[in-house]
Amino acid sequence: MQQECVNCHNENVDSPKRDWQAGQVGGIVEIVYPLNSLEIMAGMGWVDSYGMMGVLVLLWLGGFGLVVLKLRGVSGELENQVRHRTAALNNSNRQLEIEISERKLAEETIRQARDNLEKRVQERTGKLAASNAELIREVAERKRAEDDIRSLNAQLVQRSAQLEASNKELEAFSYSVSHDLRAPLRGIDGFSQAVLEDYDEKLDDAGRSYLNRVRAASQRMSQLIDAMLNLARLTRAEIHSQTFDMSAMVKSILEDLQKVEPDREVECVVAKHLLATADPQLIRAVLENLLGNAWKFTRQQPNPRIEFGHGQYKGQAAFFVKDNGAGFDMTYAHKLFGAFQRLHAYTEFPGVGVGLATVHRIIQRHGGQIWPEGVVDKGATFHFTL
Repeated sequence: MQQECVNCHNENVDSPKRDWQAGQVGGIVEIVYPLNSLEIMAGMGWVDSYGMMGVLVLLWLGGFGLVVLKLRGVSGELENQVRHRTAALNNSNRQLEIEISERKLAEETIRQARDNLEKRVQERTGKLAASNAELIREVAERKRAEDDIRSLNAQLVQRSAQLEASNKELEAFSYSVSHDLRAPLRGIDGFSQAVLEDYDEKLDDAGRSYLNRVRAASQRMSQLIDAMLNLARLTRAEIHSQTFDMSAMVKSILEDLQKVEPDREVECVVAKHLLATADPQLIRAVLENLLGNAWKFTRQQPNPRIEFGHGQYKGQAAFFVKDNGAGFDMTYAHKLFGAFQRLHAYTEFPGVGVGLATVHRIIQRHGGQIWPEGVVDKGATFHFTL
């Protein structure tokens, strides 16, 4: 509709619609024909009347044609809008499908993550429960261990008190032995010697032999007492460790043995500059016994040989004293370190049988080990660690 037509329709008070706008199509053609015009037509002839009606029909058809044309334009626009809207909806649907697919994928990922998390939580919970059970068990075991330790400490205190009492008794016994027992032995030996000297002419050979055997037995008993006291003294002595040259100590002991028997020729081989960290006085007692035995048991060899050296045993330094003397049967090796144990006759090799027992206890007190190797008539070797 043109603007003039719009204004006319909107201003006419008889128009049923008064809010038209330019370009708007309502789909009808409104023809307002005044009543006075009909009255005029009634006074016309039939030719004029039909002519007027033809004009009205033409006007109606023209209006209807305009409406159809406008509707076709509107229909085209609507079709274009529908196509555009349909395309937009299709795009929106595709986008929505993509978003739904992505959301499903995200939900599946979240579900898997949740399942994995729940599984890990369950596993972790199981591990924590096992750890708690293990911790409870360890705490219980530790408590039992602490109770055992307290019990052992109480027993140790009691044992220490008993050992202290035993040591005091041993000291009292040692004092008794050194004074009460040795005095009668000295009397026996002294009176036997006096009888031999003062009444020698009145004694026959058997009497002299008996008295000499009495003297020898009393002297040997005195040696046994001295050895026993020395063993008790050395095994109770405090350890004062320091580093010293063991090779020099061995040479000094061998020189002392050579002075006692200057006519003996013994090949002595001593490794140089062997250092040790221990109590020098106690280790000297060890070496005096080992070297003294080697010196004694090689006495019957034509070419005696004594060797002092070192090696390795379980990653630590090990020393040894080796000789080519009488040796021993390894079957009886377990008896060597017992007090008053002998593998040879006293008449063949004199001694009281406490030297190796003393050596064994001193080595043990230093936290070391000692072990023998021997073959009868081919010598012996004593290894020890500190």
